[in-house]
Amino acid sequence: MDRLTEAIERVDLPELVARLFPDSGAKPGRPGLYRAAWRGDRKPSLSLFKSRGVWFFRDHATGESGNAYHLLLAAGLSKEEAVAILLGERPLPEPPRRERRERPKPPPLDLEKALAEAQARLREAKELPEVLKGRGLILREAVLLGMGLSPEGDLYLPIHDPEGRLVAVKVRHREPKEGQRYRYLTRGSGTPPWYGPGYGKRAGVLVVEGELNAVALYLAVGDLLDVVGVAGVNGTLPKPDGRPTFLLLDGDEAGRRAGERWRAELGGYLLVPLEGGDACEVASEKGRETLRKEVLARVAEAFLEVGV
Repeated sequence: MDRLTEAIERVDLPELVARLFPDSGAKPGRPGLYRAAWRGDRKPSLSLFKSRGVWFFRDHATGESGNAYHLLLAAGLSKEEAVAILLGERPLPEPPRRERRERPKPPPLDLEKALAEAQARLREAKELPEVLKGRGLILREAVLLGMGLSPEGDLYLPIHDPEGRLVAVKVRHREPKEGQRYRYLTRGSGTPPWYGPGYGKRAGVLVVEGELNAVALYLAVGDLLDVVGVAGVNGTLPKPDGRPTFLLLDGDEAGRRAGERWRAELGGYLLVPLEGGDACEVASEKGRETLRKEVLARVAEAFLEVGV
C-alpha cells in the first residue's frame, strides 16, 4: 500500500474539514451532515461518514462523492495540494475552538415573595386542599399558620427559626414527584427544624418526627409545650436549652433506631409511640382531643419513670 492510500485511510475527515473550513460546522471524529463551506453552502448538504474504517463524503447538492482525496479536489484544491495535505507536508490551521456557552443562571428565588403568593392562593381556597386532607387540621388553621399552595396544588410549609425568622419553605407534593413526597423550595437551606409560633414561652419542649406532625401537635398541646418538628429521623435537631424535653417518633424501625440517637444528643425523655399512626393520623381519625390526651399521658408517664 502506497503512502497516499495509507494517509487516506488514516485521516479523520471531519477533523480535516473542520481545520480547512471552520464554517462547515464539522466536528472531529463525528459523522454527520455539514455545510460545504467552499461553495457557500448555507443549508447543510455535505455528508461525512465512515465505511469499513475509512471516511467518505457525499455532497447531496452536487452529487460528488469519494474519499478524503476526492473531497479536497471537490473543494478546489489542486492534486499537489491535496497530496501534500494528506501526507502532512503542508501545515494545517488549528481546529476551531468552540466557545463554551454557559447556561444563564435563573434569578435567585425571592423566598418571601414566593411564599406570599402561595399564601394568597390558600386564602382563596374554598375548601381544604387535597394535599392537607388527613393531616388533622382545617383550612382556617392552615391559613393562620402561614401555609401556602402552589399552582399545582402542592403545600408550602414555612419553616421559621426560634426567633421567628423565615429560613426555608418545605414543599409537600400533592402527588410524589420522582419518588419524592417532599422538597425544599430553595437549595442550600439544609433541613432546619420547624418551630411552633411563639417558641420559647412554655415550660417544656416536645420534639417530634415530621413537620406536619409537629403542626398537629402544636394545635393539640401547644398551650403547654413548645413544639419542634424535625425533618424525618435524620433531620437537623434543635439545640437543647435546658428545659424538659420530650421526644416523640414513629413506632417503625427507623423511629426506634433514631430515638436513642435523639436522646443522646438532646437528653430528655423518649415517649412511647402513638397508637394508630403518627400525630396527623391520630388527630384526623380520632380527633384532636384524643391526640392531646394521649400525648400528655405519655409526658406524665415519662416524669413518673424518673421520679420527677
